[in-house]
Amino acid sequence: MLKNKIYLSVICASVFLLNACSSGIEETDFSKLTPEQRIEKISKISELKENNKIALFSTKTNSRLAVNSVYHYKNKAFSLEFLGPMGMRYAKLDVLANGTTYLDVQGRNFNGDNARALLKEQFNLDIPVEKLPDIMFGIPDGKCSYDTHGYVNKATLSEGYEVAYKQYKTFKGGVVLPSDIEIIAPNNRVVIKVNSVTTLK
Repeated sequence: MLKNKIYLSVICASVFLLNACSSGIEETDFSKLTPEQRIEKISKISELKENNKIALFSTKTNSRLAVNSVYHYKNKAFSLEFLGPMGMRYAKLDVLANGTTYLDVQGRNFNGDNARALLKEQFNLDIPVEKLPDIMFGIPDGKCSYDTHGYVNKATLSEGYEVAYKQYKTFKGGVVLPSDIEIIAPNNRVVIKVNSVTTLK
């Protein structure tokens, strides 16, 4: 009986260690980290995949469009899919680490070396999309203000762009990421709400 208990304890400990190693994210209490330490920790994330809801508002035409989306960051490159009912894909934007951009709009393909210019040309949507990884991680460029917990609540970027963070959530490994983001441009406003994080490592 004692042997069985020992074996069971060893198995449980082994499973715990394997899970901790395979997750790729070391457990961290973000509340005890300085903003600089949080940036360093987040910068080590190699992959992030989220299911989101995106609402696009045009101040020029007073129009609104809401779609589901999948955001996938991996090794300095990222993609953003816009999905309709039953998972039908409206469009997919792929931005490589070197800035090369591919845009697939229901089978029509476009490419260029500037993600922002390509979106503006094809959708008349002007947002700082090339800065999306830092925005989604909650570590944007520019002049930042912080909440009482030390997380960015507002950032003023170049060329008249602003980012407002409405809410943060704790995910795997204790990593704290934005879950409600508003990107404000001169003629557009984009609201991103994170429904779930499916990959974080």
